[in-house]
Amino acid sequence: MKVLHLDSGMDWRGGQQQVYFLARGLRKLGIEQHLVLRKGGELAARIHNLGLPVSALSLSSELAPTSFFQLAKIVRRCKPHIIHAHDSRTLGLAAVLKALGGKWKLLAARRVAFGIGQNPFWKFKYQQRVDKIIAVSRFIRDLLVKEGIHPGSIEVIYDGYELKPADDQFDRVAARQHLGVGQDELVIGCVGKFSPEKGHEFLIRGFQEIKQVYSQARLILVGDGALRDRYQRLIHELQLDHKVLLPGFVSNLSQILPALDLFAFPSLDEGLGSTLLLAMAHEIPVCASQTGGIPELVIEGQTGFLFPPANSQALAESLIRAWQDPALARALAHKAFLRVRTDFPVERMIAETYKVYTNVLGSGNR
Repeated sequence: MKVLHLDSGMDWRGGQQQVYFLARGLRKLGIEQHLVLRKGGELAARIHNLGLPVSALSLSSELAPTSFFQLAKIVRRCKPHIIHAHDSRTLGLAAVLKALGGKWKLLAARRVAFGIGQNPFWKFKYQQRVDKIIAVSRFIRDLLVKEGIHPGSIEVIYDGYELKPADDQFDRVAARQHLGVGQDELVIGCVGKFSPEKGHEFLIRGFQEIKQVYSQARLILVGDGALRDRYQRLIHELQLDHKVLLPGFVSNLSQILPALDLFAFPSLDEGLGSTLLLAMAHEIPVCASQTGGIPELVIEGQTGFLFPPANSQALAESLIRAWQDPALARALAHKAFLRVRTDFPVERMIAETYKVYTNVLGSGNR
């Protein structure tokens, strides 16, 4: 079996982490692989360290002629049995190649929480050319079915998380010293790209209410993006400059997570929420918006606290409830940790994806 992976992501986000885990796991199974990735992206650098062959292209759009012809040459040279497009942009390139006579199987990952709509090209990609869609949650599967995708064309495979031994170098005290926050402060954290669908504005406004209840509260917003300047202005307008920290993108989150008392996840739309797995794996109590695939991870009263999306007041009340009932918060965080260990190990994601590969190849000639 020979697999060609495609991914156009520039940043290191949940999708890129899953591609990395998958490629590494398939290598251990002896699967021959080649990866076509975004030039200058973080994933390309990390895959190089695995010793796997990588072709770096611009992948500026799904209709970019240069990327299309370069990808066509790679496909002719590699002769894959499967092309696995990990995002919509690269799926567009691969779907056109398949329409021009490609005999390989085409798989598409679907992680985002919005429908394919009536766009004819999206229908062409997802309905006419794909052999199997791998949805990151039941929510995404159901959304695709509503859009007209046959249920038999979709497999749900949840993200996997790799549990690692605790890093003693970054315990609670050291992590808080690194951030410059006090040992007795309430520290709330959030990890995610600064984009509209992640809902950071509602968290910032909700934090203003939390600060009025507990003046020693601090908010850590880990990440970067186009809305950073806007959020900095909002923080200043709400007079939260000394209470909200924006450390930017942090590659080693073990420097941050041990410092947190609570983890907030205010997304407005979310296919699953891979950073939730990260917080749950570190036994940090989680308060998340009840939208998209999030409730498949965070179960109210069992593995965390849920609040309606786009509601600063409800968000603040959820975090305050978790802080004021530490016994409950710790109990739910421990159950969440056990669930990550049992239901979301990275080995499961790799095994289920490999099973999809073998089933797809078994359904037709290679």
